[in-house]
Amino acid sequence: MTDVRRIAYEALLAADEKKATNSLTKDVLDKYSYLDIRDRRLLKRLIEGVTERRISIDHVLDQFSTVKVQKMKKQVRTLLRMGVYQLLYMDKVDDHAAVFETVRIAKKTKASALSGFINAVLRNIAKNRDAIRWPDPGKDTVKYLSVAYSCPEWIVSKLIEQQGAQNAEDLLRLSVSIRPVTARINLSKTSLSSVLDTEDITPSDICDIAVILNDCGDISSIPAVSDGRICVQDIGSMLVCLAAGIKKDDTVLDLCAAPGGKSLHAADIATDGRVIACDISAERLGRIEENAGRCGFSNITCRLMDATLYEPEFEGLADVVIADVPCSGLGVMGRKNDIKYNITPEAISSLTLVQRQIVENAAKYVKKGGTLIFSTCTCTREENMDNAMYLKDELGLVPVDFYALLPPALADATAKEGYIQLYGKDAATDGFFIARFAK
Repeated sequence: MTDVRRIAYEALLAADEKKATNSLTKDVLDKYSYLDIRDRRLLKRLIEGVTERRISIDHVLDQFSTVKVQKMKKQVRTLLRMGVYQLLYMDKVDDHAAVFETVRIAKKTKASALSGFINAVLRNIAKNRDAIRWPDPGKDTVKYLSVAYSCPEWIVSKLIEQQGAQNAEDLLRLSVSIRPVTARINLSKTSLSSVLDTEDITPSDICDIAVILNDCGDISSIPAVSDGRICVQDIGSMLVCLAAGIKKDDTVLDLCAAPGGKSLHAADIATDGRVIACDISAERLGRIEENAGRCGFSNITCRLMDATLYEPEFEGLADVVIADVPCSGLGVMGRKNDIKYNITPEAISSLTLVQRQIVENAAKYVKKGGTLIFSTCTCTREENMDNAMYLKDELGLVPVDFYALLPPALADATAKEGYIQLYGKDAATDGFFIARFAK
């Protein structure tokens, strides 16, 4: 019998040693693809949850352990984090199982000599969970939000300063929320009623081109996914092509296309036009080509290209240019659980320089009278509004009202001024920024 918790422990230990967990969950799930659906769910939940809640967990451990978290041996630290996560955040795991299973793994690893210590700390937390001291939001809002939503204080401070306390908390709450997987219906291939014939798929009440994939396990095994009738995509990402107002015969240039959701959406709309999907990664472009083939879209061409470098042949070519630029990703912290631990203020500053290079080129590729869509999956001022103002004030593009093109539930009034900032309120979307311009 496969020891799922042991697998999760070894994966988290490796991540702790490398100080990175990029693609960790996918790599582990791919390696253990033979596991049944319940074991795969547990494995995914443990890896992602312990990573996601690290700051909250360490706050608790430091109250109950005589050895501070950062002074612990990495094996002990990883096991205790797993145990606390199960105690505090997994309702379906009872306290006895959370403690027993963690100690069992400890006895089989290099932490065996400290299994008694691990047992004592976890039992103490289980017995005294009501005595856990959390920061007082009235005295220190930043500390409270940091611990409550397990996010570094510098990010919390930045979000509060730039977006206000309520928007910041909405985004942080989203980052630790369990959300449904959404998919977009390829309307040129099928209809909502046809898709709903598939087991465990329900319509979204937020967006009429979206469906929710319920308790579905391996997504690729869902018939509507495997035969190309739907494409997995966040609703916030779907809004990019909706906001662009793409027409049937448009030429669409997607400059930073991977993983390809927007290119596929554009191809679904521009059935008599063409989509040029560009990216700097040949491997990721290969996945776009594979998905385009699965969906039956022959109107997509993939192009290996660095969007920061000017390409003369694209000058004035496109009716619609999509510049979904590389960003800090603070709007998708809940999907990329380690991103908040790895991003730095210096990295954001570097990213803004890259973003400027891309939008400068993007503006040149739009036909006169055409549309430029600028978007990110983050919420910082310098990556979003500052770039939008640069497109307007320095590059001479004109903001365009796209309020009427959005689903009513997501149509913020700022769309009338040519932009929206989504914070993932009620877990309806990822955190996302979209701005539309005309040339």
